Amino acid sequence: MVQKVLSEPKRGAVKLEDYLGDFQMHSRGSDGSDTIEMLAAGCMKRGYRCMCVTDHSYGLPIAGGMTMDEMRAQHAEINKLNQKFGGEFRVFKGVEANILQDGSLDMDPSELPEFDLVVASPHSSLRKNIDQTERMLAAVSTPGVHILGHPRGRMFNSRAGVIADWTAVFKRAAETGVAIELDGDVSRQDLDYRVATAAKKAGCVFALDSDAHAANQLWMADYAIAHARLAGIPARRIINCWPATDIFHWARTFPHLTASNASAR
Repeated sequence: MVQKVLSEPKRGAVKLEDYLGDFQMHSRGSDGSDTIEMLAAGCMKRGYRCMCVTDHSYGLPIAGGMTMDEMRAQHAEINKLNQKFGGEFRVFKGVEANILQDGSLDMDPSELPEFDLVVASPHSSLRKNIDQTERMLAAVSTPGVHILGHPRGRMFNSRAGVIADWTAVFKRAAETGVAIELDGDVSRQDLDYRVATAAKKAGCVFALDSDAHAANQLWMADYAIAHARLAGIPARRIINCWPATDIFHWARTFPHLTASNASAR
């Protein structure tokens, strides 16, 4: 089914060849099984021009969350890899921060600027039958957050995940410039194309990622791309399809605004 969606003509929607890099994956630093260099080799084999390693933050020890000292050592490793690749391929310094119950992150705000890309994702209260709109509004209104990762925290055919007024959340994300992720992990497929269509109508930009925990899982990005095609999302609204220089500019400007600042632009 995925290959059928990827191969069939769909006017105006992202194509497989538009996809230049994967922005959520995990290395041995937290709960992945491969080194960053192994992940980079896997990305280059797939024809990518860039990637972002997003190991878990220290507030999620169950997933091997890394301390800031460990993250800084990882950044030094990434600098060496980027020097080795000589501009042919770029590794972004990222983190997957955990969204707490009140919508804040499990990291100090002063630490966020140390990363090129910050993915904020819910990892708790995913089975509660309560409205969590305010939690998710707070997350996409946090300066320094670039991507709302697997927004519902759902598991395909297992749990529905966070219950929220997603139209309101997407509207706020469109105001603040935070990208909405389509997580291609086959057990998640979050957002799926039906909910992604609402985010598209709200004016959001998107990130399409594999959430791989090893290089041999990078193919799961195809699921995210397929859902984006079904939702009719064009490449121009998908950060994975932008040149690296455009991503750097975007990451340092619009997503850092609060909702009130964004509304004033």
